[in-house]
Amino acid sequence: MIDSQLPDRPLSGPVELTNCDREPVHRPGGVQPFGCLIAFSLETGNVEQASQNCADFLPRSAEDLLGQPVGIVDETLADLPDRLRLLDEGRYLPREQLNVGGKVLSLSAHHCDGRGLIELELDQSEDHDVRFDLVGELFARVDRQNLQASYQQIVETVREFTGFDRVMLYRFHEDFHGSVIAEAKLEELQPFLGLHYPATDIPVPARRLYELNWIRSIADVCAEPVGLIGTDGGNSLPLNMTYSGVRAISPIHIEYLKNMGVGSSMSISIMDGNRLWGLIACHHNSAKVVPPVIRDACELCGSVLSTYLMSRRQQDELEEQVLLSEAVAELAPILSNYETLSEGLQRCAEPLTKLFTAHGLVWHDGHDAFYWGEVPGRLSLEELIAYLTVQPEQPVVYTNCLSESYPAAGRFADRCAGLLALRPGRRDAGLLMLFRKPFAHVVNWAGQPNKQEDEQGRLSPRKSFEQWQETVTSCSQPWTVGDRRAAAMLVNTLGSVVAEHSARLQRDNEELRQLNADLDAFAYAASHDLKEPLRILNHYTYILEQAKSLDDEHYSDGVSGLKRMISRMSDLLDGLLRFSRAGRADLEREDFVLSDVVQQAIDLQYGGMVPGSVSIDVERDGKLRGDFACVREIIGNLISNAIKYNDQQEKIVALSLVPIETTPLSADFERGTPCVIVRDNGIGIDPKFHRDIFEIFRRLHSRDAFGGGSGAGLTIVRRMVERHGGRITVESAPGEGTSFYFTLGPA
Repeated sequence: MIDSQLPDRPLSGPVELTNCDREPVHRPGGVQPFGCLIAFSLETGNVEQASQNCADFLPRSAEDLLGQPVGIVDETLADLPDRLRLLDEGRYLPREQLNVGGKVLSLSAHHCDGRGLIELELDQSEDHDVRFDLVGELFARVDRQNLQASYQQIVETVREFTGFDRVMLYRFHEDFHGSVIAEAKLEELQPFLGLHYPATDIPVPARRLYELNWIRSIADVCAEPVGLIGTDGGNSLPLNMTYSGVRAISPIHIEYLKNMGVGSSMSISIMDGNRLWGLIACHHNSAKVVPPVIRDACELCGSVLSTYLMSRRQQDELEEQVLLSEAVAELAPILSNYETLSEGLQRCAEPLTKLFTAHGLVWHDGHDAFYWGEVPGRLSLEELIAYLTVQPEQPVVYTNCLSESYPAAGRFADRCAGLLALRPGRRDAGLLMLFRKPFAHVVNWAGQPNKQEDEQGRLSPRKSFEQWQETVTSCSQPWTVGDRRAAAMLVNTLGSVVAEHSARLQRDNEELRQLNADLDAFAYAASHDLKEPLRILNHYTYILEQAKSLDDEHYSDGVSGLKRMISRMSDLLDGLLRFSRAGRADLEREDFVLSDVVQQAIDLQYGGMVPGSVSIDVERDGKLRGDFACVREIIGNLISNAIKYNDQQEKIVALSLVPIETTPLSADFERGTPCVIVRDNGIGIDPKFHRDIFEIFRRLHSRDAFGGGSGAGLTIVRRMVERHGGRITVESAPGEGTSFYFTLGPA
């Protein structure tokens, strides 16, 4: 069965109901004659319905019981309504023995739909500890290593214990048809092992009852059911007998068993959690009443076996899941290392198809598409994508026979028969399709699986169970639970990659927006600042051209002016170049200490010869993590500005590495995040300009004051800090020096 937690769904056509799917098998209106039934109100304790064969088991008839307190059956049952009310619906009280009218009866009781139900049978068993013997014997025999061997040992043990002519383990497939996977039988009987049975043989209502009531016995297919009579003359809705062990059987199923040559049967449910995994199906050629205590033992076996088999399967699935998760985990870094998911999937196409035993792969997201291996033609793919797009949105859909649910797939069914489609995230995030080639195989059915109409046009059970072979050519190997678990893990991985790419795109767009805004500012500055130098250059060029007629003083002025203008233009262009690189360069993060990067910044600026009037000290050292070259440029810019905009005799620059909580940036980052402080004793900055200084080409002084400059330095610093995931801020006032605080993000 499909794990209900798997985020997938089979791709299938519309479900068609048959008359079997609508039959109210839980309200048969009668019982089998090997037992009798008495129904009473839990509220009043009075008998409301009884089977007409009560006199076969009790000294009173059904008519005598109606309307009487339930204690009339036996005085020990007077408190039965109170005891049943303490139980959940469908749960039985422990089985009791009653001695009534010289007969030893086995009594079981439960409640359903507000009524208590008493079931009475002749007690023919002498050993009431037999259930524990069966469970012990069964689990002494099961193979701890080989699951198929365990299946066989289970059916052999149940057959020895119960005496049925044939015992089978019948497993349901995902489309609810079943097959016999283990069998123990009389030698002369025709084998059913390996045969498949259509889902209509055990329709939806019957499967639901098997999930609620784990054992069902049919003592004699030829016995006429015994009707119920009630206090209202039988005009009320038939009694709900969902959990009853003596419930009469559907006439359709009785006809089915007769057609099969079965005289009696018993079924034991094998559950996988809350879902029906299979049945231990017991058949006998003649009538056979299974004593209550034996049925109880078989039901206990079914319960314990369900736990055992589920545990075995979960262990196998867990081992498979570990291998699959490791395989998917190996692909994750490859997928995320490319600019687009499409590029990553192309790189992983071959290992992905190997992982899923697929033969072709297609990725399509509306922008990018690629094809690998055996896939449908381009036009067929476009039509298939359009079809999948309008289906209910699910992370994973699968089918091993695409042409059944999508008839147009018949055009390429000879190449691509099975489809596993994955959607990582939103509907527009893309679609990954894996295809499997057709797998030609033969299915052995127990008779032709299609139901036939009888002379009255009624859909009737099949009359022949002779082996009937079907050759399947348009289906692939099924996608297993393991395949779908791997698909679910891959969807999560792809979703993370899509989210990462989306976040990266959002960051890039934000950077682009900021860059465009800065470049707009630069365009204005360039048009203003470069226009004047060009005009002056033109003027001085004219002077130089006339140099022969000018004295040496005019010539010298012209040359000096040219040098100044060329230097100013060079500064502007250099600032623009550094600014553009600050937005594009990839970061190579590493660990280093503050004093090392400060020393290199000083060496680059002064060549190891710091002027005597300048003091640069690291007051508190510590470890940083970031791109060393970028951080060196950040600190170099800040040191250069600290010395340039300083009118003191001794120019002091002090650097420290402190925890973020001691700085103005404390509200923006977690405690313990390292923060660099660069302090100076310079001219200071008016607080009203604190935001402006980080805008490109924004000067607070005239172009030639304090040695000039391009006005791009602090903008570059801000951009490099933000690329590290950090922030920079300033504290300053005129005449009081300046302190810059910046962090490179969390440690």
